[in-house]
Amino acid sequence: MRRPPAAITWFARLVIPLALLGAAAPVSAAPIPAPPPHIAPPLFQLGPSKPPPSLVFAYHGFQVDASGARRQQSPDKTVRMIKAQIDLVEQVGLKPEVITYLRTVPVLADPAKDTGKAIESSRYLRGRGVMLKVKRLNAKKPILLSGLLQAYQDQKLPGGLANPEITRFRNEAAARRVWPKTALMLQSDADYFALTGAVYLYGAITREPYTRANLRQSQPQYYRWLADLFDDGHARV
Repeated sequence: MRRPPAAITWFARLVIPLALLGAAAPVSAAPIPAPPPHIAPPLFQLGPSKPPPSLVFAYHGFQVDASGARRQQSPDKTVRMIKAQIDLVEQVGLKPEVITYLRTVPVLADPAKDTGKAIESSRYLRGRGVMLKVKRLNAKKPILLSGLLQAYQDQKLPGGLANPEITRFRNEAAARRVWPKTALMLQSDADYFALTGAVYLYGAITREPYTRANLRQSQPQYYRWLADLFDDGHARV
């Protein structure tokens, strides 16, 4: 048998092992995609927004319609401030028959834009109720109480807004010149009873006569009259 030429033998020795090596090598697989990056959940889950409170509502027996002020400030603030005024009325220690009547007086929001020119922050309108300037409300000022006292005078006192006793006491206050002529309490019988009644019941206000002590000192007879009306003669100190 003839031997293959040396050149063929050399080629076979070089190529055959390389071929066998390639056949034995594993076939590379397709690259595995990397997992998506981990995204942490938000710390606070935002749910649906809370609807604003209704501006027409009942609170402690009072009926409120503040829809006229819907564009003056946020409904939340309007409702909160009116409720604070009602709380104040309920906390001054009125007799049951008085508070029962006051709850029948509608509480309304003045729809007119507050230009700052009006003196009073609340006003009583016969046949409608007490109108409030909602942007002036302050939880520490008896604004609603003053308006409700005007309604009480009109509907519950003899002679209503022309009650002769209140007229006499207002004239007496003006004649003594304790307060300036421009004081709101001297401008009408309704203003006089509302402000003096509020200071008697609440203790202090930001207008004349300012405090119970001032009212008691300047008009002791009228102070006793208020005590008879609201406290069965037991004057507040």
